[in-house]
Amino acid sequence: MLQFLSDKLGAGALIVSQLLLTAFVGTDPYFQDVTLDVAGDRLFLSGQLMESFTPDLDMLLQSGDTVIIHFEVDLINTSSDSVVAIADWEHHFRYSLLEDDYTVYRSEHDKTKQIYSLEEAKSEWVTIEKALFCRMRVMKDDQAYYLRISAFMEEIEMPGITKRINLMSFWNRVRPVHVSEPFEKRQLVL
Repeated sequence: MLQFLSDKLGAGALIVSQLLLTAFVGTDPYFQDVTLDVAGDRLFLSGQLMESFTPDLDMLLQSGDTVIIHFEVDLINTSSDSVVAIADWEHHFRYSLLEDDYTVYRSEHDKTKQIYSLEEAKSEWVTIEKALFCRMRVMKDDQAYYLRISAFMEEIEMPGITKRINLMSFWNRVRPVHVSEPFEKRQLVL
């Protein structure tokens, strides 16, 4: 058992050292399949962040540290450019060195899912699925609106390392942003 634990911790230290000693090769993530669905007077959002992983980020995700993506969503009135509804959610990703599994926490549903496949865990981590965004009553019938969604990752600290790691380096230091076409309230309920 001690040898197993030693091997796992040694692998985690190796991953961290490789991340710090190599130059990050970033990617340009984008949102796909962003949809708004209506149920009663509630508006639900779904979408997925695509092209968001690099080999270096995959190594970090397997280090055992918690990595967090923040999603920020605004509903904006096109005529006044004012925000009429805001939501923000966090998705936490953690690999357990001892259990050899992944947990993904999604704040929009306040649920944690245990997953045994890296690819499935990554997909879960970057997906927003039927998240309650706002009530329809914030929208006026005769106004046009658009949706803006963005994502970012927090910097993290690692034990024994004095420098914080800027995880946005994996995304070329640019937040992915999706802006929808303008729409009216009645288009959502048709």
